[in-house]
Amino acid sequence: MGKPSFRPSPGEERRFLTVYFGTYTRIQAISHARHAATVVAALLVIALTLDLATLIERILAQAPDQSALGRALHVAWYIMLRIADLIGTLLPLGTFLGIFWSEVTLTQTRERLVVWNGGRTPLQTLMPLLILGLICGIAQTAALMWLRPAAVAYQIENGIGSYGGRFDRRLQAHATWITLDNHLIRARIDYRNSRLIDVDIYEISTSGRMTSRIQARSAVPSSVAGQWTFIDGSRWIAPLPSDEQTNIGEAKWFTEEVLPLPLDPLWLANFAIEARFLPQQTLLALAALGDGVPNDAAYATWKQVRMAQALLPFGMMGLASALAMTLIAFRTTLKSVIGIGLTGYFVHVATHLIVWLGEYGYVAPILAGWLIPVATIAATLLLLVRLTPAIPPNDRRPGSLQPAAS
Repeated sequence: MGKPSFRPSPGEERRFLTVYFGTYTRIQAISHARHAATVVAALLVIALTLDLATLIERILAQAPDQSALGRALHVAWYIMLRIADLIGTLLPLGTFLGIFWSEVTLTQTRERLVVWNGGRTPLQTLMPLLILGLICGIAQTAALMWLRPAAVAYQIENGIGSYGGRFDRRLQAHATWITLDNHLIRARIDYRNSRLIDVDIYEISTSGRMTSRIQARSAVPSSVAGQWTFIDGSRWIAPLPSDEQTNIGEAKWFTEEVLPLPLDPLWLANFAIEARFLPQQTLLALAALGDGVPNDAAYATWKQVRMAQALLPFGMMGLASALAMTLIAFRTTLKSVIGIGLTGYFVHVATHLIVWLGEYGYVAPILAGWLIPVATIAATLLLLVRLTPAIPPNDRRPGSLQPAAS
């Protein structure tokens, strides 16, 4: 079978108007939704199974009620938290595979031929996907902006699962190193109060020379941005390079002293928590600080990603549908099916790769966020426009679709 042709049959003059929100749209939207939901559910089951296989003993031990019912309810609650975390990652890929499955059924049942012979062009078949894409886009935005951050924050606060241990906000016994542009900080971090305990700070010049060292029992942010109040400590100021041979520098002890330190309290409270897990307001506040905080590229990138991925489910669904209409319009072949499936997986991996590049500053945040969603939609429209002839809608006639000879 070759490329479909939408040329009108000679002698047929009856005109009609395609109903964009008619029976076809409703039935096809429900069918697409059923297939997409099935695939997304399957992906969630696989991901949750792998997660529980490694953490089940820890999860059971963390249950407040160690009775059989209490442990079962605790595991069920943990599963709900993990679903809220995973759904934003798996939804785009799940919708691609679900729509691809739905398109395969249209080919095998010859329903696509019936639809096209009725005068509805490939471009017009996007209407069910637009409706479903709007719903999934809202779900994707909600998952990335609110569901995942809330689920991760709950696990951190209550010490549940891998996040509870990985991002533990309790005051630790061991010190943590923090690297700023011109400072190295070694301290125990009181995350909940944005406070440093047992502080040891090395100030480094642009040439790499240590210019001072501050040691203190604790440090808290002062009322002036960019300054901290150090308590019970000392400050050593290095001699000038010309005096290093004859001078050992200047030492000063203090009970309380306010000193400049470019360490943002909000950033400190969320230290080591990846940008994608942060609550939306926290992410926006950190992104607004620009290069005033470390990891500024990650915050700026995820600010863009959370907005742009509202388009990604529609882009993935449209791409799956357009590839299916192009490659398996009349019959399925193993080569084409595998090729379309691998294309979806490649786009899924590419999405995560370009976001990762944006987080580390190799790609501009706006490009990292919007490239894949916009590219999938553009590819969809390009493929469907090539399949749709330049015939005004009112000039299309039933019975006009004839598969080109192979």
